[in-house]
Amino acid sequence: MLEILFTSPKEARTIYSIFRKNRIENKSELQLLNDEVITINPTLWDVTVEKMIIPGFVQFICEHKEHEMMVTLIKQDYYFKDEDEQHQILQIAYSIMEGERTDIPGIKEGPSRELLLRKILSQFLKPNLSFSYAAFQRFRLHPYIERLRDYVEVAIEEYKLEQEYQVFIHNIREYLVKRETKVHQLFLVHKEKEYVLLNDQYRVLSEQELIQSIDQQFIYQHPMYIDSKLLAPLVSMAPNVINVYTDNQYDGMLHTIQNIFQERVTIHNLQEFKGHFKENKNREPS
Repeated sequence: MLEILFTSPKEARTIYSIFRKNRIENKSELQLLNDEVITINPTLWDVTVEKMIIPGFVQFICEHKEHEMMVTLIKQDYYFKDEDEQHQILQIAYSIMEGERTDIPGIKEGPSRELLLRKILSQFLKPNLSFSYAAFQRFRLHPYIERLRDYVEVAIEEYKLEQEYQVFIHNIREYLVKRETKVHQLFLVHKEKEYVLLNDQYRVLSEQELIQSIDQQFIYQHPMYIDSKLLAPLVSMAPNVINVYTDNQYDGMLHTIQNIFQERVTIHNLQEFKGHFKENKNREPS
């Protein structure tokens, strides 16, 4: 028989419900006593463990305990006390865990959380075992919690970078409010990783012209972030209109330009530029 003690009646009822759904008919006897003890008396131990107990624990921990563990890490180990900050860090962590943020560096390779839990449980569970779930979580889940810590640490670094980025964008917007417009309109052509700036006569602006246009005080104020070949000239010239021609509107630099200039930016398909270029009889930038 297996006996599991819970200090929380809610947790006991939750995992009991999960076990009931996973139970193989006529293979195990399952009871919940006083909303605090679950007993399992399997006819076939290996089958019950594999089909009912381990999947039940994995589901319970991932769906009902994981969030709490991650919040504890964020609060107690990394000292983020503000609930809004905790929420933002958790959102990033879950997006990484669910494979939505593969672009973020620093994510360690390793088995999934589910596989870690299955391994821990398969090594721990034995016939005629009586244990407290709280003690099991505290003393047996270290590999799983360390895996969660990996995600939390990467999420915190990404959160800090995103906060710095937002401050950067805000500061440049403030600069633009005070900056006198030097040109009314510019054209920006984006091909793969190349960016070409043109004036309103569709003439490519030379590297020397771009360097001369830069407000050096602006560069001095933003040394860590500003791109001197494109972003610095753009911001320094402070155009009222920027027509962007691209086949990749999700490009990182273009995303930053849109965040900074907002309604001043209009995105076009790269093919549209070729039509404009022919009409103006200018050489297309390479």
